Amino acid sequence: MKIETIVVGPIETNCYVLSDPESREAVVIDAGDDVEEILAYIRKEQLQVKYLLNTHGHFDHIQANDALRAQTGAPLAIHADDAELLAQPGKVGNMSTQVHGCQPPEILLHNGDTIAFGPYELRVLYTPGHSKGGCCFYEVKEKVCFTGDTLFRGTIGRTDLYGGDYDTLLKSVRERLKLVADDVAIYPGHGPESDMAFERRANPYL
Repeated sequence: MKIETIVVGPIETNCYVLSDPESREAVVIDAGDDVEEILAYIRKEQLQVKYLLNTHGHFDHIQANDALRAQTGAPLAIHADDAELLAQPGKVGNMSTQVHGCQPPEILLHNGDTIAFGPYELRVLYTPGHSKGGCCFYEVKEKVCFTGDTLFRGTIGRTDLYGGDYDTLLKSVRERLKLVADDVAIYPGHGPESDMAFERRANPYL
């Protein structure tokens, strides 16, 4: 699997483009802004985008959804519990930047669902707490997990926004993410990469 990280928007959200070098099939995780930059990479690599995925519905992860959907024809998928946020990004609280919502998703995700492209299969891990419908995408064989704003290097996501709950997030990272093996690379919604071995050793929340 080829993984391209594109840092987008004023809050420096990590948008990930995952692709299969042979079939050229791809998925885009958290198209938060800067659609032309994302499209430039897709065109350069001659990718066929099969799905657009959101780890959750906060505004900094969704701003390029509609534009990218229009250009690629790929359906949008988000956990069912965060679908409402796509049309109401202002629910996350006061924001210093102009934001807009996006159209409803074609696919509502639930824990245990899988998203297939090329030879890969992303497993949906439902990890609420940062938002009501936060989730992670785990590719077991490739040993990668995309954690959105659930888990960062050395810490966890904030819980003071709409849909956030501290105890729920702790339960998610301690119970749901125990399914993720130590040798798995972690790709968060903001900031640097990590791995589960480091998080279990050094992250006080785990």
